[in-house]
Amino acid sequence: MQPGTVMSLPLRSAPGGNRASGGSYLTGEFASSPPRGQRPAARFLSRGRIAVGALHWLGWILASPRSVVSGGVARELDSLGVGSLRLVASASVLVGLIATFQVAYQLKQYGAESVSALAIGWFATRELGPLVVALLVVSRSASAVAGELGAMTTNGEIDALRAMGLDPVKYLVAPKLAALCVALPALTIIADGLITLGGWLGTTVFLGFNSRYYLEQIRSSLAMSDLAIGVAKSLLFGFVIAVIASDEGLGVDRRVGAIGEAASRGVVYCLLGVLAADTLINAVFYFIPRLAL
Repeated sequence: MQPGTVMSLPLRSAPGGNRASGGSYLTGEFASSPPRGQRPAARFLSRGRIAVGALHWLGWILASPRSVVSGGVARELDSLGVGSLRLVASASVLVGLIATFQVAYQLKQYGAESVSALAIGWFATRELGPLVVALLVVSRSASAVAGELGAMTTNGEIDALRAMGLDPVKYLVAPKLAALCVALPALTIIADGLITLGGWLGTTVFLGFNSRYYLEQIRSSLAMSDLAIGVAKSLLFGFVIAVIASDEGLGVDRRVGAIGEAASRGVVYCLLGVLAADTLINAVFYFIPRLAL
């Protein structure tokens, strides 16, 4: 080999295309993602492959808690979950105040300001808590996830992993999915409490009701089923965010400008995905009330 010659490693790819065949569908291992100008059907197929692979390796992580990948889960949990705590805490108190003012304003014309706490209690746990947390995590972390994986793809690091026989979904996507599936429910429970705190501040300081009355209204309006529905929503939102952001990062073109584009697309599509999932869940609960517990 002449000095200065760069040795390239062959990549496995399927005949007639750029995706691997066989077990790659289950593990999410494929040579490269289709170009971003693809049709919506191809985009959903790409997301589906990553989702199936991430779920496959998530089960492996749960079965092998002392594996090397588990260290990546702890790092991602610190970055995606703990790093969002202050943002979620401050925003949740403000959301509680806003909800109190809006509900009380609408009820004021009927002389029913005193029952505003009833609406805040169940609406915070079922809707406001999980949705606010998901949107805040998307705005803070979706671009970071897509940008990180996009930079690794552009620099050839993803291809290097595949050349060594390592699945990028196992070592990069599955830890992020596991971290988000833990972080979002925990942040949702914290947000529920802080939204209730914001409602208490609005009800007692600005509307003039006493704390005992507010707590009685909250206690009568809340049920464990409301909290369970909110936590279940947050799990689904975490799955949507991890899959969409990772797919956008792994599917970038080999140019520097594509990293920023992938980060922007990651945020936009994650927002749409979270809102679509929330709409679907609410529609199911509306048309099939028995599922709403």
